[in-house]
Amino acid sequence: MGSELDYFLDIIPSDMYAKTKATICRHIAIFEPERYALGELFRVDDYHFVLFFAGAPAMRIGDVEYRVKKGDMVVVQPWEGVYGIPGKNEKYGKYLHIAIKKDFFLEIAKEVAEAAKEREFRFKRVQGRYSNQLLDLIGEFQRELMNYGQSFPSMLKSLSIQIVFQLIRDLRAEHKEQEEEIDWDNPYIGKAILFMRNHYQTNISIKDICDSIYLSRYHFKRIFKEYTGRTPHRYLMDIRLEKAKELLLSNKNSIEEIARMCGFVNAGHFTVAFKRDTKLTPSEYRKIHSMK
Repeated sequence: MGSELDYFLDIIPSDMYAKTKATICRHIAIFEPERYALGELFRVDDYHFVLFFAGAPAMRIGDVEYRVKKGDMVVVQPWEGVYGIPGKNEKYGKYLHIAIKKDFFLEIAKEVAEAAKEREFRFKRVQGRYSNQLLDLIGEFQRELMNYGQSFPSMLKSLSIQIVFQLIRDLRAEHKEQEEEIDWDNPYIGKAILFMRNHYQTNISIKDICDSIYLSRYHFKRIFKEYTGRTPHRYLMDIRLEKAKELLLSNKNSIEEIARMCGFVNAGHFTVAFKRDTKLTPSEYRKIHSMK
């Protein structure tokens, strides 16, 4: 099965992409270039996302200049010009380039808009932060193609859909609003809560949180309970359960998929925690509230 995204390799300088690792299927393509194409203006008729793993050159998308850092990502929409601005530092780090067919992206974006009761889909921002959940999905997509090629197109399409959903969610995430809700009287607690909100999808531990704010576990647990009235574990669980409730009502993902998307070990763990909190199983909650 050929890919309509192969064209992208033809419009990039051949010397740049000669050693580029490319993982391509019918709907999306993931490229891992060795360097940036600077000083040239590109326009493509699809959606393109760039994930930065290290320092990167400034870029101009449309008429706006963006300066990015490790952990950032940007989206370039169809026929929007993108220009890499040459600079003195030529030793930039690695990045990932994801190309998504326009029709495929818009089909998923329409569902996102309908769930949010919006007339049409639009990005709330061009620049944002990518999540560990997105990186996990990209890894699964690459492993599927490496191990099985395109023998299982339904599996590839499923992974492609999940990647697009996660790209949209990461760029539409309300990071600024979340920060405003946090009580920053104690910066350690504020940073800990922000860390939980940004990483609840992954299997984070108390140690991970403490390492991020440079506090001992004993001291962190004590002051966190004093400030929030909840243990760190309970607070993190509440974040996951609230996100799970949103997903149960806003999309058609299975219980197993929602469990994974919200950081639970498996569907069984998710169901037990959810029923303990709501007195309902996830399926019962979805059915009752959907009827309402």
